[in-house]
Amino acid sequence: MTTALFTCISPTTFASVTILPGAKPKAYTGGRGVASASDFFHQSTPNELWNTSTKPQLILSSYDGSKFSADAGIRPSSDSFVRGAIQAWGEHLHLVIRPDEVWFTILAQMNFYMQANAESVRDLFVTSKRGEKETIRIEAETWYQVISSFQYAIQQKVKTSWLLDWIQPRFTTSTENDGMVANVLMMGLMKTYFNYEGGIICGLPSVTLEGTKADWERLLSKLDRLPLFGTDPTGYRDRLAPILTRFVSSFDAPDSAETKSFWRSIVTATSTHICGAPPYYLSGWILGFQYWDANGQPFARVRGNGTASSFRLDGVVYPSGVSIEDLPAGYARVPFTMDMGYVGGGKVSTMLVAGPLGKKISNGTVPGGYAQALNRSGLAPLGDNLSGHATLQPLSAWGLYGPVDEGEDAKPRRGDNDFEYSELSRAISNGGC
Repeated sequence: MTTALFTCISPTTFASVTILPGAKPKAYTGGRGVASASDFFHQSTPNELWNTSTKPQLILSSYDGSKFSADAGIRPSSDSFVRGAIQAWGEHLHLVIRPDEVWFTILAQMNFYMQANAESVRDLFVTSKRGEKETIRIEAETWYQVISSFQYAIQQKVKTSWLLDWIQPRFTTSTENDGMVANVLMMGLMKTYFNYEGGIICGLPSVTLEGTKADWERLLSKLDRLPLFGTDPTGYRDRLAPILTRFVSSFDAPDSAETKSFWRSIVTATSTHICGAPPYYLSGWILGFQYWDANGQPFARVRGNGTASSFRLDGVVYPSGVSIEDLPAGYARVPFTMDMGYVGGGKVSTMLVAGPLGKKISNGTVPGGYAQALNRSGLAPLGDNLSGHATLQPLSAWGLYGPVDEGEDAKPRRGDNDFEYSELSRAISNGGC
């Protein structure tokens, strides 16, 4: 099964709305993209494929069959929506957002929460006793078919009839690849209750919200299930609701002062040194999407460096003073056992990863709807010279790698992506903000 490299990143494929927060666009001046799927995952999930005694290799991923080119603009990212938004804000890049990446960011956070709290909501999902895990084994003709089938097997095992429909994005922007990303995130959400085994029978100049208003209303309605997971996810729902409500209202009033003010407030950065030198501390509603760290412990609930939050939405206070280097990764990890008996081998311990991974940066481009937004706002027309523009779009991906040490701790790590931290710091310091 293959997935085209550019399946879900065309800014003109879907219905959309474009908002003009007011920053002057700039061209992207960073480095080239990655040249292979292996490089993409080595840099997007560095803790997964580096520094391990088993020397794992990428086995299967979103990008199987794709032809990578360093000039295609595909950049690594450990949390494409949150970190991509920060970079686009810092470098004055047009930002294109799908509801899919926003939803996967929320699901990755819920994976972190369940890592630490799954036992407290066990009765919501399964009838097994505390600490018990049932093995789900699936056999099919290809490993892609094996992995993609777990979502249906899990739904048959759990008591909650709504789980699969809730997790799958199913927006007008959603692709087959998005379905697979959601499938792996679902496996991660339920990994405390199940083992998985398979075998083979053989600052933004513009923001474009892709999809329809109904897509974003559907995303907002998905928050209604979060309180079923416990008190803490209820707080996460309360933090997200004012943000996603304004995503929806952006379709009704994209040119209003209130809408533009909201998008200008996505992120701010301050430095503890003179002249804007690193380290940087972040504030803004984009941090509202990160509620737990990779171990399921509270993240960004209180001030980070002693500064008080100055941003509120509907009475909800959003984090302030969060260091770039403290941002958690945005993907989930799921242990998976490959039974190689069909070729005379044994069982191999591997790991699945999925979430909002990677981002596409395109120089000399603007989002669909940008010219119309300029016209609505009475601003100068776009013109033919786009050399001073660049567009950033968060992506999603999944991958299977192995072998890994049997019984390896399944907790996602912080995502010590020094490359991306440096890129974000450079974006803020060079972006003229």
